[in-house]
Amino acid sequence: MESKPGEIRKDSTKIYFFVVAILALLATNVYFYIKYKNTGDRVYELTDERISMQAEIDRIEAELDRLTDENLTLSTSLKAAQDSVRTTIAALRNQLTQNNLTREQLVSAQHEINQLKQQVSKYVTEVENLRVQNEQLRSERDELKQEISSSSDRVAALEEENTDLTDKVRLASTLKVSNISINGVRERSNNKQSVETRARRIDKFQIHFTIADNPLAQVGMHDVYLRVIDPNGNLRTTDNGLFEVDGNQIQYTYKTAINFVNDGADYVIEWTDTKGFQKGTYTILLYADNTVMGQSSVVLK
Repeated sequence: MESKPGEIRKDSTKIYFFVVAILALLATNVYFYIKYKNTGDRVYELTDERISMQAEIDRIEAELDRLTDENLTLSTSLKAAQDSVRTTIAALRNQLTQNNLTREQLVSAQHEINQLKQQVSKYVTEVENLRVQNEQLRSERDELKQEISSSSDRVAALEEENTDLTDKVRLASTLKVSNISINGVRERSNNKQSVETRARRIDKFQIHFTIADNPLAQVGMHDVYLRVIDPNGNLRTTDNGLFEVDGNQIQYTYKTAINFVNDGADYVIEWTDTKGFQKGTYTILLYADNTVMGQSSVVLK
């Protein structure tokens, strides 16, 4: 059975529209595939950039924390710079936590991060300079301490030498007896005196002495102290007077004064025992200028 020409044209038209519909559907699918693929790529790219920026901020903050942990004493300007950097970091972190950032927002955030890096770099340089200055000051301080310590040691040594020299000069300038003798004396009528050795006949002791030549000794009056030790080993005292010898306070028996002119003159000091004299050995020590001037003994029968 043969087809009619009209029916053939109708079938051709249907096929044509069917092919066009398929092509249109394919074109639509390709369009949406490309569109969503590009959109997905952009989302992935934006996410990757956001993560990368967060990592940059982490590194910047870690560097800032490292400098902070060094406990440097910052100036007011450096402290303000540090606070400004941390404020910027906090703002950027908050901004990057948003998942719907646009390309323009990311570009702006990257620009801020670049400025932040420059700011931190400048801050790091200033802090490093501060550290160098602190190290230099610390070194100079240690050197100064060493110099002061050395100077103090030298001063102490000089003071000690000066003290030793002063003590030596003081000792060298003290009066010293060149010879000394002690006599028991009995007083007789008509102001006459005689030397005695028997204790019961003695009224007083006469201590005769001369002072050794000493150009360093001070010319003039010098106090002289006697310490009399009786045969029983007791110090004879009358008024419990004290005087200083080598920095110590000790009792004396009798006190007088002599006029020293460094001319080799003889001196005589008389002492009477109010309790009376007794048999045995008496020891008499003479002191002047806070040191022993001389001593001698006498034996009474």
